[in-house]
Amino acid sequence: MLKKSARVSEVVPQKNHSKRPGSEEGLQAPRKKRAYEVLTVVGKGPRVSPSKLYILEEVLNHQCIGRRRAEELYSDFKLEMTKTLNDWNKEFVKVKYLQGEYKKKYDSKVKEMKVVEDQLEGYRAELDNKITSASSQNERMDRLHIELVEAHATIKQQEKTQQILKIENERLQSVLSEKEAQQLPSAVIEEFKKSYAFTIIIEDHIQEARSHIYDVEVKALEAECTEDGFIRGFMKGVRSVHRKTGAEIEGLTPSQASGDASSDSGGEELESELQRAFALEEDEDDVEIL
Repeated sequence: MLKKSARVSEVVPQKNHSKRPGSEEGLQAPRKKRAYEVLTVVGKGPRVSPSKLYILEEVLNHQCIGRRRAEELYSDFKLEMTKTLNDWNKEFVKVKYLQGEYKKKYDSKVKEMKVVEDQLEGYRAELDNKITSASSQNERMDRLHIELVEAHATIKQQEKTQQILKIENERLQSVLSEKEAQQLPSAVIEEFKKSYAFTIIIEDHIQEARSHIYDVEVKALEAECTEDGFIRGFMKGVRSVHRKTGAEIEGLTPSQASGDASSDSGGEELESELQRAFALEEDEDDVEIL
């Protein structure tokens, strides 16, 4: 590695300079000698002593000013970078905090999503079970519907067959009746008339006719006779009461109450009125019975 080294020697100013050319050459020789640089090889070869360099004062002043300026710029840059670094640290802390908060929220959301996924899996399983159950029920209903349609068709067919058999039975019954009527001889009917059963039937009819005649006509005659007797007895009682007491009876004239011959017409009128009254009562009784 090559290292540049320089050494500045003190310069002693000389007031009296010779204006001879030889003296000028003598002054230039040491200046050239001082302007040499010596390169020292560190760790390799022999060590050579550094050379003496002459550096002007203006150059030194310029270098100092530049150095101070560089230090000031470095300080300003360092302050700015420190401030920037502090701002970055604050932002980093905020980012880390937000990252932690987001991480917590993310973990909570992940847990919620896990719970929701578990519920969704349960709902899917339940839905699959319901779909399977509904499918089995639909298949069962389809089978029952098919059986119902078949049974309905069978019933329709049986009804048609039954109707046909009924018509055929009626036709056969009519044919059988016609054949029986044709084959039945009139002698059998005459023999039946002469038989004991026919005699009993005739006697029963006669007895029913007699009972009807007795119930209707004979009882009507008895009722009529009873009404006539009641009217006659009533009139006799009224007359006897009038003869004994001599009191007037409402609705009867004195001649009707005394039973004179001249009052027969009035008595007949009274009897006819009583008969009409009995007839009205019988009609009312008949209506109530109906």
